[in-house]
Amino acid sequence: MPETRPRLEACLWLTPKVFDDLDDPEPGIDAFFTHHQDWCADRDVTVVFCAGNGDHILNYTGRRDEEFDWARYNCYAADTGGKGPAALARRHNADWLTRVREGGERSYNPYSAGPMFTLSEQPLDYHRLAAVYRALRRAAQRNGIRLTLLEYLEPGPEFCRSEWKTLRHPEVSAAAADAGGHMVPGVIDVTLPLAADDRPYRAFPRGVPGGTPAGDFVAAQTAAFVEDFGLDGVMLGNQFGLIGFWHPDNAPELTTERAAGIERFFLRMREHMGHRLVYWMDTYWRADVERSVWGMTDACYTALDAVLVSTFAVLVERTEIVPNLLSKAALGPGPGPGPRTLFGLDFVDPWYWYRTHLDDRRSYLYQREVLRRQAAHIDGVSFFANDTFGHYVPRPPLDETLRAVRAADAVPQRRAGTAPAGAVPAV
Repeated sequence: MPETRPRLEACLWLTPKVFDDLDDPEPGIDAFFTHHQDWCADRDVTVVFCAGNGDHILNYTGRRDEEFDWARYNCYAADTGGKGPAALARRHNADWLTRVREGGERSYNPYSAGPMFTLSEQPLDYHRLAAVYRALRRAAQRNGIRLTLLEYLEPGPEFCRSEWKTLRHPEVSAAAADAGGHMVPGVIDVTLPLAADDRPYRAFPRGVPGGTPAGDFVAAQTAAFVEDFGLDGVMLGNQFGLIGFWHPDNAPELTTERAAGIERFFLRMREHMGHRLVYWMDTYWRADVERSVWGMTDACYTALDAVLVSTFAVLVERTEIVPNLLSKAALGPGPGPGPRTLFGLDFVDPWYWYRTHLDDRRSYLYQREVLRRQAAHIDGVSFFANDTFGHYVPRPPLDETLRAVRAADAVPQRRAGTAPAGAVPAV
């Protein structure tokens, strides 16, 4: 018999762009909970706070007065040509103007990325960040919201400067990522050994011994950060642990040693995080592809509390969405251990200017149709709650989507291993 279940978890991503003043986050947080009050009613709510790209976690020494760069840009890309960030922005924006505004282009980059600009020059430090976390907790308590609070850790160099990845430890971060149409090195390979580093880190107060696997450092440092700031866990973004982004053809050769190093990372994350949560954003591809191509194992999946089934319209192969969702639902939570399944929904992007509900209406509607048809296999939904300008998702598409979520709430949970619901054709 199908089991009844609670309403779907709402996993909302939030960035500091929503705050007019980083020294006074309360108005932005109050506006956030007011705007999403119908989403938060009698539903578990997870907020993934994305201060930057996670470099502030990796660089954290324990001192609260240290400043770090944060995700205050649209289409940030580190300058790799040696002419400075202003020259890079000028070249990018000239290309964007020529192709998008003058030429009318409405596909891929640079359209999806948008122009390069900086939203705020206000600095962020760990004192201010801790105050944001506290304000989120207080606001949730005032409003009777069951809040789970996570921080975001990105494996690559997108969204803001990446000092640890690109300057301190490029020996483990040589893989590249497409950051708004610009290939930039700085993606962490968890299987590689770190060079000796005498800088004191929160989890390594006497420095990092040479030869320490990068994944061991990430696991210990993340757990120390989460504990210090009283967070409930971490969201590992963009297939963290598996280099070669977004398509199987981009994956490196899978060796026995690489697979062992990847599994070691996920097991170390679980060990160091203890009872705290580890959410993971997947590759956009089904579990058997992640196993055979990238090196995920059953032990890796078991170490996770939730898997985000990625569906972002700018990247996903539409024919993969349902097979991927069903493959991740089959991992758990059945009779044995396994992660819960979160289904990604597109509206806006906090770091790029595209708006899926306007620019790719077809994909936007398809995501919601999959949600309705495959609700029995979904434990929660996840979306970016603010755009690159710091504004929340507009009310009409937000309300339209909530209606689909409420319909999914009423569908009984299907046990793992039972026959799937009818597939939704990828049109």
